[in-house]
Amino acid sequence: MRVLSHLLNGANRGDGHMDRMIRRITRIRLDRGFTVVEVLVAGLVLVVGLVLMSQFFASAAGRVLDSDIRSILHQVATKEIESIRGLPYEDVGTTTGHPQGTLQADEDRTIQNVAVHIHREVIYWTDPSYTGPYPANYRRVMVVVSQAGQSRLGPVEMATNVAGGAPGGTLDITVTDVRGDPVPDALITITNNNLIPHVNISSAALRTDSTGHMMIPGLTPDDTPNYVVSVSKAGYNTGLTDPAVVVRDGLPYTVVQLTIDLLATLSVRVVDTGGTPVPGLNLSVIGPDGFDQTAASGADGSVTHANIRYSTSLDPYMVRLLPGQGYDAQSTDVVLEPGTTQEVVFTVPVGGPTTTTTAPPVTTSSTSTTLPVPPSLTVRVVRNDTGAPIRNALVELEGRNLYTTTDGYATFTNLENRTYGIVVTRNNYYPYSGTVVVSGASTAEIRLTRR
Repeated sequence: MRVLSHLLNGANRGDGHMDRMIRRITRIRLDRGFTVVEVLVAGLVLVVGLVLMSQFFASAAGRVLDSDIRSILHQVATKEIESIRGLPYEDVGTTTGHPQGTLQADEDRTIQNVAVHIHREVIYWTDPSYTGPYPANYRRVMVVVSQAGQSRLGPVEMATNVAGGAPGGTLDITVTDVRGDPVPDALITITNNNLIPHVNISSAALRTDSTGHMMIPGLTPDDTPNYVVSVSKAGYNTGLTDPAVVVRDGLPYTVVQLTIDLLATLSVRVVDTGGTPVPGLNLSVIGPDGFDQTAASGADGSVTHANIRYSTSLDPYMVRLLPGQGYDAQSTDVVLEPGTTQEVVFTVPVGGPTTTTTAPPVTTSSTSTTLPVPPSLTVRVVRNDTGAPIRNALVELEGRNLYTTTDGYATFTNLENRTYGIVVTRNNYYPYSGTVVVSGASTAEIRLTRR
């Protein structure tokens, strides 16, 4: 208080005294030093600043390293393109690709202590303005260089065209869905096991364009139908040429049109008239592309076939509750739309099987005479080309229908000795229609030709 009073008294004496008073107060405050709180705050600010600076420098160092690595990848890709452009036209291709050449499809190198992976792809490509004699006047080279074992940095991709031509045969391929709309980005594979060496063309670069189209030239001609074209896409069924096709030298090009679409799911379920699931019953599904599966219903009374091909009204799935299980056989045809899930429900009586699965024994007295056996017909259905049995073929004998067994047999009993009309059908086979003469225990073999 004395100090303050003295200072105030000094202030009343004039401006000079005021200046001296301010200097004295400042000196007194400085003599006191920093408080603990001030020291802690200053330390906290310093630590935060150092952490931020260290993060900045670490991030900057990482960016510099990434930039250096990406520069190396870019240099490697550039040198690869320049090297390939200097090759003879016939050598521009991968050792296992189409066109075939001297380049390795994949290679690992170490450049300036950086492990790099080089991927090369070569395809035929046509300039839209080209009007020359060949369907492809370039070989399009794609080089992808990435840091081996690392996915943090994106790869460097470069492409170039090497001028030339593509003599030989050409496949003109179009892929559509069931509505006729183009399917882009569908992967194409070409095989021919008749030629020596065999043809096996498979590359990630062989994909349809936005119009579902792709031309593949430079093929070794084959006047016999042995070229198989297959097309696939994730989530779609696989399509292929069946039968195989011919590829001739030059014109005309071999035109291939394939249809694929989204996969679908078919569920078959058995319940009784009270709505209770019935397990353990054999359910058969026959459909397009040789689809043929038989399975027993599960605890929920169902069998599910997932990721299967669509079907049409001309080639539907035939779903059957097989006979000989104590219930009447049932069947239905299903048109399975692409990308859908459909369910088929078979209903059987409550209380279990209503019929026996085996015929009761026939008893006769010791004095009875042997009765004549009624006429019968055993039909065996086989493939025309191999003679192999065809199961689940529908045999129609003037209003009586049976499906063939695993061994291709169907037996009709209690017939008359006369001529019957017979029709045999099976998915993916041409139908048979004709007559058969029944006289006693008769047999007939029907040969079906695959579509």
